[in-house]
Amino acid sequence: MNSCNWYVSGGTKMRVTEKQRFVLSQLRIGKQRVRQIKLTEQLSSGIRVNRPSDDSIAAKKVSVLQTEYSRIEQYQKNVEAAHRLLTVADHTVGESSNTLFRLKEIAIRGLNSSMTPSDRNNLAEEIATLRDHMMTLANTRTENRYIFGGYAMSTPPYDNAFNFVGDTNTTSIAVGDSSLVKATIPGGSAFGDGTAATVDVFDNINQLETAVRLGIEVDMQNELERLEESIEQGIEARRFIGLQLSRVEASKTILAYKDTELRAGMAQLKDVDFTSAVSQLKVVENALQATIATSSRLMKGTSLLDYL
Repeated sequence: MNSCNWYVSGGTKMRVTEKQRFVLSQLRIGKQRVRQIKLTEQLSSGIRVNRPSDDSIAAKKVSVLQTEYSRIEQYQKNVEAAHRLLTVADHTVGESSNTLFRLKEIAIRGLNSSMTPSDRNNLAEEIATLRDHMMTLANTRTENRYIFGGYAMSTPPYDNAFNFVGDTNTTSIAVGDSSLVKATIPGGSAFGDGTAATVDVFDNINQLETAVRLGIEVDMQNELERLEESIEQGIEARRFIGLQLSRVEASKTILAYKDTELRAGMAQLKDVDFTSAVSQLKVVENALQATIATSSRLMKGTSLLDYL
């Protein structure tokens, strides 16, 4: 038979049967097991908010921070892409400057009146070799794009006749909400774009080769002066690249700071406090064991008919 206890609620005696006590204990066991599973999951994953139901307010805040973090992450990728392109451009223009300085040395040697025709031919051949090297530099390609042709990224900016066939645009990349950096220099600005605004480096070299080979001193002198302009053009190109690299580095520093702050903010909302979680889990497990023990005592001496 069902035994019962009495307790007072609001001045009224309420009859609580063993069956009701058993049902209540089972409900408590269920809730405690859910709590135990949740805490175990948190300790296993290291994350306190695994789903919105764990903490709806924190989950919403995390969602906002995650969206912002995704934007910062994309900007960081853009910064790295811009840095790679500018670094290649800087190295290439630097190498072209070294080549122009070598051509200047050859031009000065060519002005020596004691040079024999054979000597001049040898110098002219070296000039031709250096011109071909400059052509390779001008048509530098990285990450499947030509970097000195403006928006014409899929074809070489200089053709076999040394003509510029690109355009004079620059490629800009976003490195912040309102911050753009130029990841390439204006097309043709380092080697000439065929306009009066730039020095045509290849025409300069071709004319120098002819002047040295033929021993025409006045032409050699003219091309030597143009070489100075070509060298200055390269210096200006590197100055432009250096400015953009400085902006990239500044953006990289700012983004790294924002990255750290956002990670910390999300961690504070999402990550579990292991000390607190372990303590809570012990409390829940102890309570669960006590409830199970109580439920077991209720089951003893009670037949199935008592619950029908």
